[in-house]
Amino acid sequence: MKTIIISRRNKFMKQKISLSILTIFILYSCQKNNDAQLSKDIIGEWTYIKTEDQRRPQKNDDIKLPPPPPFGRHIPGYIFSENNLCENKSGYFKRIEAVERENRKTFFLGTETKYKIENDSLKILDLATKTWENQKITSIIGDTLTTEISDSIFAKYARTKYKIDPNENYDKIIVSSSGCYGSCPVLNISIDNNGNVIYYGQEYNTKNGIFKSKITKNEYQKIQTNFKKADIKNLEDNYSANHTDDETVTISFIKNNKIVKSISDYGRESPSALIWAYVPVRYLYQQIKLIPLKVEKPLLSIWSIGFTKGNQICVLTKSESFYLLTEILKGKETAYKFESRYQIEFWNDDQNKKEIINTDGRYFKCRDKIIDIGYNFLTVNNLSEKFRQKDKYD
Repeated sequence: MKTIIISRRNKFMKQKISLSILTIFILYSCQKNNDAQLSKDIIGEWTYIKTEDQRRPQKNDDIKLPPPPPFGRHIPGYIFSENNLCENKSGYFKRIEAVERENRKTFFLGTETKYKIENDSLKILDLATKTWENQKITSIIGDTLTTEISDSIFAKYARTKYKIDPNENYDKIIVSSSGCYGSCPVLNISIDNNGNVIYYGQEYNTKNGIFKSKITKNEYQKIQTNFKKADIKNLEDNYSANHTDDETVTISFIKNNKIVKSISDYGRESPSALIWAYVPVRYLYQQIKLIPLKVEKPLLSIWSIGFTKGNQICVLTKSESFYLLTEILKGKETAYKFESRYQIEFWNDDQNKKEIINTDGRYFKCRDKIIDIGYNFLTVNNLSEKFRQKDKYD
């Protein structure tokens, strides 16, 4: 009788164990299938929209902190691709701190990283910390991705769709930065549709000086497409924050020697898509081989160009100034005598004195050298209409 009872117990235990194993297997299979479905649904481009705080109301004397943004203070935007590849549009950085400002450096680690989905959680590898940032995926419904970033606090993303005109193309894109009250990089970089790069690092860069380099045409097209996602033609000419002592980034788009559009962004107030486009470009010099260029030092003293005519002045943005500077650098020396109509004044840092370039818009004379850029810069860019009365800041 005892033998029969033990046998039944063993049989029951085996059935229980088998049922537990089967349950675990089913749950594992369901979880695995759910992760696989999420991995499929998340493929594409996403932009952070808002953070929702669904915490219960607290007492009046309690302090309710504002809901944190996901993955840091920047506005996130991601492209999730197959094979667990991800592009974080804001990029990753490594900063070297130092007592002296000139020794502070910023290294751009890129935008391309890895991601994985495990147990309904989205995990993205932070290239700076080498850790996995984590958000619990609540749902992916249509074009909306919802994640839980902490208890009862949710982040919402929208699937991003762009209308890009295939006929909108530029011969050259130029990005310049002004610096700030601190160690913000001061630089200029010009890239044309053949992949030719001219970089001029002025201050607080990992490499200063003027250099040339080369990227592929496909790399240029990717850069151009990123800018086109920002809807260049409909952007404002100026964006400005209300605070002081920040940097200004200017971007110019060139076609047929003409400045089609220039945008100035002070304090990162422009649309996120534009910031996502210009940040990798301003740090591109760290990713490519730089070849030093021999340039006359007086030209390197020019930060911003202003054409003056009597008490009238036409001031170019920093990126427009660098564009003209590169046109002068590649111009041809000539003995042609021209009638000067405008002057460009600049401060020669090496000799600690003011210098003057005389020009009619096509020919530029500095000291005893005359350079022909091959066309009239002011006429082509309709700059005659942009002259104004000088003020005390000019």
